[in-house]
Amino acid sequence: MRLELTKRTDLAFRALTAIESDSEHRVNGATLADALGITTHYLPHVMAPLTRSGWVISTSGPRGGYTLVVDLDNITLLQLVEAVEGPIDTTGCLHLGPRHNSGHTCALHRPWTKARKALMAELDDVTIGHIARDPHTAL
Repeated sequence: MRLELTKRTDLAFRALTAIESDSEHRVNGATLADALGITTHYLPHVMAPLTRSGWVISTSGPRGGYTLVVDLDNITLLQLVEAVEGPIDTTGCLHLGPRHNSGHTCALHRPWTKARKALMAELDDVTIGHIARDPHTAL
């Protein structure tokens, strides 16, 4: 089992920090795509969850771009993961899968539930701003 963030979540994190580091907090799409090392065609896939969450505003036109509208200290890593990856499944069973919902539990249910809660608590305890400022916690 691998517990790791996807490339899209990494790119979303990097996009937020790139926009924040811009003096005007607005970065045009081509500049942002270049900074992330991706194409301008893929950039909307990275930015869509950030705009849906209300953290970034996308403006079209020659003076358009992406504008950060929240403080990165107000976005937790858990919020970012769930914005990009979708909600974390808190009901699924590691061992029995869908059969767990039929009322059966497995020997792994309790420790897995406990570990999942601990992981979610840790992700919810650190902000994107903190990670961006502390190179020892960078993604």
